[in-house]
Amino acid sequence: MESYNQTAYALLPISLVGSVLNWCIFYAVHKLQSFNHAFGYLSANQAIADAMHSTMFLLYFCPMVLFDNKTMKEFSHHCGFVLLLCYELSVMIHLAISLNRFTAVWAPYQYPNIFSSFNTKVLIFGIYMFTGTVAVMFYEKSCHFYYEEKIHFLTFTSSEFCGYIGWYGDFLKNASIVAVVVTIDMLTVFKVRKVSKKVVATISDQAQARYSKREMRFLKQTVTQGFVFMLELLTYFFVPQYFENKWVVFFATSFAWVAVHVIDGMVVVFFNPEVRRFLLRQPTNHQVSSGVVTVCKNQTSH
Repeated sequence: MESYNQTAYALLPISLVGSVLNWCIFYAVHKLQSFNHAFGYLSANQAIADAMHSTMFLLYFCPMVLFDNKTMKEFSHHCGFVLLLCYELSVMIHLAISLNRFTAVWAPYQYPNIFSSFNTKVLIFGIYMFTGTVAVMFYEKSCHFYYEEKIHFLTFTSSEFCGYIGWYGDFLKNASIVAVVVTIDMLTVFKVRKVSKKVVATISDQAQARYSKREMRFLKQTVTQGFVFMLELLTYFFVPQYFENKWVVFFATSFAWVAVHVIDGMVVVFFNPEVRRFLLRQPTNHQVSSGVVTVCKNQTSH
């Protein structure tokens, strides 16, 4: 079997899982009343970005490679543009979600005004406009991210200028945003722990146990998502410099780039019981699944 077919066969199942999972998450968040707020709007758009990334691999990249379609390869730079756009949308919305949680904990009295439904929708629109404009300038006009037969995957146009865009405009920019996300999340967790010490003294042991679980879910979700995105960025850009085995490079780059959006969806399902129960057709309640909102409520009542 040709190596490019092996690549496509390896990416086909993970992109299928990513597409189905993230579109299901979007549908669940859209339907659940407990997500009818700023955090829910951001989570829905996060799922859209992840779903579109996986779907583009499933419906364009894999068929292009498996069927060796010359026309699709000729226009593969459009596929690359959409993939980079969706990836950067995902990163930017992660940043917005982190800011949402940070504000809920550090400025609970101002939170309803800062992240009102209108302001959140304006923020989401701004993210799409800014990210889309930058992506068009970098990846559609200045440089192409196209399918290269030699490596059987997508790469930037081979030029010094495109090398700068790939390094500074793609890697360093996204790595910096992810680093900011991790920092914001750590500050949020620090505040959550500080507030929890005041809250637990006034609630029952049973309520304290539930509160602790919510706090830990929030901690694990934020750390996991930030760690996964940072790990993917590091492996994608650094592993090829130190390893020559084609499968090591493939799983650290191409496969990781697709898998990070699948893992992102899995993290959402795992740490949000309402979404999990909805997808499994189990009875759901209307308690907001974000531990930050719970902390916010507790904090404002003391």
